[in-house]
Amino acid sequence: MSLACLAIVASSLVGWPDITVQPSRGDRAHSASYRNLASLDRPTDRTLDTIKRYDLSRQYRFGTDRVLSSLVKLARERPEPELVYALAELCWVEGRRLDKWRKTNAIDYYVDAVAYAHDFLTDPELVRPDGQRGSDPRYRTAMDLYNAGLERLLRAAQATGPITPEGSIKLKIRGQEQVFRVSLADSAWAVDDVDKLILASDYEVSGLISKTYHYGLGVPLIGVRLADGPAQEETRFYPPEMTFPLTAYLKPTSRLRDTEGDLNATRECTLELIDPVRTRTVCPPLLIPVESDFSTPLAYMWSRTDLNRYRWTGLLRPDQAIGRANLMLLRPYEPGKIPVVMVHGLISSPLAWIPMINELLNDPNVQQRYQFMLYMYPTGVPIPIASAMLRESLREAQRKYNPNGADPAFDQMVLLGHSMGGLLSHVMTLDSEDKLWQLNTDRPFKEIDGPKAVLDELQGYFFFKPLPFVKRVVFLATPHRGSDLSRSLVGRVSSGLIAYSDHINELLLKLVKENPDAFDKRRFRRLPTSIETLESISPNTPSILKAILMMKPQPDVVFHSIIGSLKPAGVDMTTDSVVNYGSAHLDGVESELMVRSDHGVQKDPEAIQEVRRILLKHAAALGGATPPSTVLAVPTGSR
Repeated sequence: MSLACLAIVASSLVGWPDITVQPSRGDRAHSASYRNLASLDRPTDRTLDTIKRYDLSRQYRFGTDRVLSSLVKLARERPEPELVYALAELCWVEGRRLDKWRKTNAIDYYVDAVAYAHDFLTDPELVRPDGQRGSDPRYRTAMDLYNAGLERLLRAAQATGPITPEGSIKLKIRGQEQVFRVSLADSAWAVDDVDKLILASDYEVSGLISKTYHYGLGVPLIGVRLADGPAQEETRFYPPEMTFPLTAYLKPTSRLRDTEGDLNATRECTLELIDPVRTRTVCPPLLIPVESDFSTPLAYMWSRTDLNRYRWTGLLRPDQAIGRANLMLLRPYEPGKIPVVMVHGLISSPLAWIPMINELLNDPNVQQRYQFMLYMYPTGVPIPIASAMLRESLREAQRKYNPNGADPAFDQMVLLGHSMGGLLSHVMTLDSEDKLWQLNTDRPFKEIDGPKAVLDELQGYFFFKPLPFVKRVVFLATPHRGSDLSRSLVGRVSSGLIAYSDHINELLLKLVKENPDAFDKRRFRRLPTSIETLESISPNTPSILKAILMMKPQPDVVFHSIIGSLKPAGVDMTTDSVVNYGSAHLDGVESELMVRSDHGVQKDPEAIQEVRRILLKHAAALGGATPPSTVLAVPTGSR
């Protein structure tokens, strides 16, 4: 019965996202571009018209190679967009035909399809300034031809061995070995961070609001960084296994500049692994967007983590999970970008934020100005301990990433707190004075006798100042005045299941023994568990939540509230099933938004758009331009 009650608590408190990642079905184990060309088994009418226009129909009847040879000569003599596009399309069609029975030879044509499609899209002699390209359907199809052809090359390369940064790919092209150098372009990631590369199209994601996918040139990849033993100083805030988006981009040698003797020559090419967060376009001055998939790497990483198990351990056996408490980065820290720290709620973990992160990454302006950090903690520990742990993690991040105050973006940190995480986030902005200590005794702390180690530790839990680098906090379904669910049978049973060593109460009891006249037994009792702390505030009973509400915030901190409501009702009747409006409301916030949602507000689309609005406003108020690490384009010079 106890476990059944706990399951009810979990379903109502967590708002857990149901995200799954599965290997793609056979008919979908290809990129969107490849699927777009699935029916292109013969030339389009437009390409057939080009063949007719240049009187090549008879040659075409005798085989594709003949007409390709004639089109190549024509395109070299007078480069015309229709000739080059026809070459790209015919090479693709022939590659598809050979794929069914002579796969080795098919690669020859896929390489040419990539080269001619790239020429069509980027060659200065073919790019018309009259704006007609936007209305030409061949422009998008040429991107598909490039991307799908490059995907086929990558899959052929994977069949011979792993693709690694600063390594090389060797393929047999027309009987000769073609070497493609692999290079990690300007990126937050180091070469050693990329332990494995996976085609993003090999996996399908379900359960997200939408897929964050940007169309353009290139093949989206999943970069995998594997844990290589105990975390080092530079990887202190990395999850055990990290995955991240990369895009494969190949700049082939132009076929239009070949001479007759170059047709079968070995060409030097570089396969660039682009970081799409930093580099959003290629081929300046054209600035063609980079094709990128942010959702699949994000979901893939969290589908392979054990954090789901730790949300239960963190509640019921917090002592066993306290070693996992940590601030986690999704990518290496980037100076110039504002940290957004997300703090989960009760019986939860950082995975609860995945839907929101996925949607926020869809906005290039958010990508450009912000970096996300996830805080994980055992939710069964008392709130003073949990908040002290968060405070120390944030201070440690400051010591590591902004020790001398040289990065002003760090000092504009934004905290997002869901449910209990909102309480912890609030505390980061407050001056405790003696409000928490007075829950135990009226005697000033400095007059209490006891071992120095005990006094020092308790001082960290009961006395604190605002963190000066936290400038904005967004509360999502935060129970500032508690929740009736905590006092219910479900809450009492769940609280009773928590097995915690009661460390802080053991420390307090030591002080009681040393100061018997300082603590009134009718007033002092053990520090409540996290669930007990969330009991609704009683007017005549001192409590941690009441003490927090009495504390003064840092004057320059801005607060926002997002409150869930199961159904339309007056504010007095509004509830998300766990937190009612009266508890979630906080005076003095800059904005307050009610959304139609249960307690899982952090994954509600309207709430996510409100967070996006707040972040963009925060960035706009600070001014400034693109962080210096952001690169708009990769040059297209010969490699």
